[in-house]
Amino acid sequence: QTHLAAEQALPAYEEAAAAFEAEFGRRHASVEAWRCEDADYVFVMIGAFATKAMEAVERLRADGSKVGLVRPRLLRPYPVEALRRALPGRRAVAVIDQNLSAGKGGVLAAELASALYGCAGAPVIACYVGGLGGREIAPEEFHAIALEAIAAGKAGRAPAPRLLYTEA
Repeated sequence: QTHLAAEQALPAYEEAAAAFEAEFGRRHASVEAWRCEDADYVFVMIGAFATKAMEAVERLRADGSKVGLVRPRLLRPYPVEALRRALPGRRAVAVIDQNLSAGKGGVLAAELASALYGCAGAPVIACYVGGLGGREIAPEEFHAIALEAIAAGKAGRAPAPRLLYTEA
């Protein structure tokens, strides 16, 4: 029963988003795609932490890179179909998780890989875990992540997952 109820949460979210839009004039879709119209490479992040990537996207675009941001607003239920519409055709995505599933890596990256598995035109997925312990991700790190994702997309192969937080 819990599983069946969770499956109905996405339509309930969409109803709530429509009611919010009617009341306040703006809509928060289950997946936000920002600067993705022509993006070949995309950051994928969840939560308020994703707003930090927007500045990085602007800087990378100013340097000539076609980079965007895809921000799922939900983890459960996971908006699989919206992500499948937003990401195919991209060369690579850099998933930056702010959590760690010990022995597996970031939760969002694993969920995204599962959602895109078998989809035609699915991008290479580069996985990063950052922001642990409240640590910031500097603009230079976003730039380095984007360069790695671009290289991975060109090579057609994902780099090993990387933990951005260290004691140093």
